[in-house]
Amino acid sequence: MAIRFLIDYDNPDAGIGHSMGIINRAIKIASRNQLQLVYSESQLNKSHSGSLKWNMKQFLRRLRGKKAYETHNIGNALNLMLDLKNLLPSREDLEKKIAQRKIKVLELPRLQIDIPSNEQCDDKVYQEIDRFIQNNPDSNIAFKISQNLSGDYEYASTKAWFLNAYSKARESYPIPLLFSPNKLNIALHIRRGDLLPGRQFSDLSSRMLPDAWYLEVLNTILSNLPGLVAIHIYSEGKDGRYCSEAGVPFSWKEYFQNSGHEIHEYIDGDFMGTFHHLLHADLLIGSKSGMSHLAGMLGNQVKLMPEMWHSYRGANKLLELPSSQTEIDRQALANHIKLHLG
Repeated sequence: MAIRFLIDYDNPDAGIGHSMGIINRAIKIASRNQLQLVYSESQLNKSHSGSLKWNMKQFLRRLRGKKAYETHNIGNALNLMLDLKNLLPSREDLEKKIAQRKIKVLELPRLQIDIPSNEQCDDKVYQEIDRFIQNNPDSNIAFKISQNLSGDYEYASTKAWFLNAYSKARESYPIPLLFSPNKLNIALHIRRGDLLPGRQFSDLSSRMLPDAWYLEVLNTILSNLPGLVAIHIYSEGKDGRYCSEAGVPFSWKEYFQNSGHEIHEYIDGDFMGTFHHLLHADLLIGSKSGMSHLAGMLGNQVKLMPEMWHSYRGANKLLELPSSQTEIDRQALANHIKLHLG
């Protein structure tokens, strides 16, 4: 059997969605062409606020009169999330063989994956790369991806792979669930953070769904569910407080204080704990974010997700909703809830 590898050197200091799209692309190329994907933890290491290197870079930017960047503050969390070093062969070991000229390296053609990707056809997207690999059938070859920063955000064909990796990683790095054991747990992921007014990516503020959208969805759900529930709000705010899309502080606890429902707000929480709870809630109400998209793709819970620039092909128990609360079909939403939770 031919001994053939895939090395991916792309590692943008990006958010969760972008970073997972890069890994997803490599997994697809390897599986489509019977290659062994090799891995280094440097592949998923990101900046964080406590990093001396990161802070020095921002200090130097300020000295040059440039605006300092914000960090997604992920650090090593994505490595802990999937623990790929224990699932895939070591890139460092392969690089030693490359240095010894035991393995030949061939750089793959440049890959372009267009966004929106809702109608993406993998056979077309990867056609040139597949052909290049098939035209080089020898053993002891490492095919190299570099400077191909287009990620792949369609997970229908790789969902089982990611779920297996995530499940194995939790055996090594367990995360306790803080849900109410005797109630139906509803998780809302509300994207705010660096999209809020005055923050680095405020020009992308259209990706924030307004509080009114979540309240429309949530109130429709509550009117179609018997009994009391536990509502868990996950978001990034300002000074430790939740903010509306306009940057104004808002309290979900106060809004629902007379409802009898449990209300929990988790503002600026750690990524790993947040993602794990989004993945395991009984009902997930998502946002236009890569983390929500991934949780919606991989989870087995009931999901209500806003229409995005990527599809949810391969997901189950999912209803996509329009971005405007006035366009939400309340009856369709109610039917979805009754079908899966009634």
